[in-house]
Amino acid sequence: MKLAARTPSIVEIRTPTGKVYLLEGEKRSILVDALNDWYEKKIIRSIQNRGGDSLSKVKLILLTHGHLDHFGGAPGLKRRLGCMIAIHQLDVEGPRSGRNLPLATRNTWERMTRPFVSRIKAEPFEPDVTFEGDEGDLSDYGIEAKWVRTPGHTQGSISIVFPAQVAIVGDLVVGRFNAPRKPAYPLWVKDPQQIKDSVSRILEYSPKTLLSGHGGPLDADEVRRFFLG
Repeated sequence: MKLAARTPSIVEIRTPTGKVYLLEGEKRSILVDALNDWYEKKIIRSIQNRGGDSLSKVKLILLTHGHLDHFGGAPGLKRRLGCMIAIHQLDVEGPRSGRNLPLATRNTWERMTRPFVSRIKAEPFEPDVTFEGDEGDLSDYGIEAKWVRTPGHTQGSISIVFPAQVAIVGDLVVGRFNAPRKPAYPLWVKDPQQIKDSVSRILEYSPKTLLSGHGGPLDADEVRRFFLG
C-alpha cells in the first residue's frame, strides 16, 4: 500500500566528523546517511529520543554517495532498525567492496592522505535499493521529497530537495573547516566544473538553505555567489 506523503520534519544528528538527517514523515521516516560504524549507538539514541515508535518508523537509510564516512555504519543500523538501504547505482561499488570509491586529488594534502584513506575498510554489503537515472520520488517511503543526482564529489552523488525550500546535499557542498557556515568545495573532487553544474541544478529548485554532511547549514545565496559568481 502506498502511503500519502507529508512534508517531513528534518532532524539533524551531529557528530564530531559529520551529520546524518532523520526525515520524519507522518507514518514513515528516512535516515539520510549512516556515517562510520562507531556512531551507531549515538544515531540510535538520537532516533529513540524522538519518542514513540520512532525506531520502527525508519524504513530506509538513504546514502548520498559511496564514501565510507557516509555508508560505513549502514549495515549495523539496518540490523537495528530492520530497514532497507538505498544508494545510486553509480556509487554501489563502495558498499559492495566496503571501501571508498576511487578518490580524485587536487592538491598536495589530498595526495598525501589518499593512500591512508583508501586503505580504510568497512563491512561490505549489498544495498536493497539502487536508484537509476537523474531523479526520483521519495513519496513511496512516506516523504514528500525528490532525490536528484548531483555528480561532482562522486558520479552517483545525490541530493534531496523538499517543498519547504530546503535541500540536503551530502558532500556536494561542505562548510569550511574554520567557518562551518561558509560554503566550500568538498575533498576528492575530480572536476570542479561538475560541482558547479550540480550546484546550479539544485539552486533551480529555489532552496533557501542547504544542509551538508559536513558543516552548515549553508545559505543558498552564499552558495550561489561562491560557486557561480
